[in-house]
Amino acid sequence: MDIFNQIIPFVESVGFPALIFAIWYIYHQGQMKAFELIVKDNFEILKELLETNQYHAALLSRIENKIDNNLWCPILKKEFIK
Repeated sequence: MDIFNQIIPFVESVGFPALIFAIWYIYHQGQMKAFELIVKDNFEILKELLETNQYHAALLSRIENKIDNNLWCPILKKEFIK
């Protein structure tokens, strides 16, 4: 109740809209910190996904190169099935 008794003179001197603005501002600051943390985490996840995507692209490029050069063909590799 002591806090409530301190708020009443503030509301009387400054006004109710100023109190609402102060509450909104405090709430907004907290939400922005949470939003910044979410964005930071999302950028880290996207960075990891991009690295994985680049790794898979390199592997697929190697496979495509082997297919183009027929390195999987046992006849060209001089490996005959007995």
